[in-house]
Amino acid sequence: MLAILSAILGFAGPFIPEVIKLFRQKADNAHELAVLQMQAQLAEKQHLYRMEEISSQADIAEMQTLRQPQQSFGVQILDAAAHWPKMVILPVFYLFAVLDFINGIIRPGVTSCMVGFYLAFKWSQYELAKVRMGDYAQAVQAIWSDNDFAVLMLCLGYYFGHRTMKAVFGGSTNTSKAGG
Repeated sequence: MLAILSAILGFAGPFIPEVIKLFRQKADNAHELAVLQMQAQLAEKQHLYRMEEISSQADIAEMQTLRQPQQSFGVQILDAAAHWPKMVILPVFYLFAVLDFINGIIRPGVTSCMVGFYLAFKWSQYELAKVRMGDYAQAVQAIWSDNDFAVLMLCLGYYFGHRTMKAVFGGSTNTSKAGG
């Protein structure tokens, strides 16, 4: 029995290092495959991070462009018309001053009108509720809805968010200069 076992081990002995090499190669291949998969995942994440960075930089550049003060077309024309006669320059100056004023007042004007319409609507609701209910406190509670609360929270959130954004990313926290 020992002779047969010795013969089998003697015959299989030279194959043992090769079998060990095969197992080692299989483990190395599995390890290398795992490393390649992790590298591919890392490259994919780096690509996503890079795309987010590019998108963020584009958003920042867009906001910087939108926040730049608008140069008056009238000022550009007057700079170019330095040699024109004064009788022509003065009406052009007044015309573009009026146009620049109108251009600058559009957003605050529309906002003021919308707030005025909202207040007028709420006042009329209040007057109707006061007549129906007779009590001022109940009338106020009756006209105040979830939508009114949502509008209030939107305005306050924008105001404080804008101030925080200015404080974090630089710039003045004085919102009256930024138009908000």
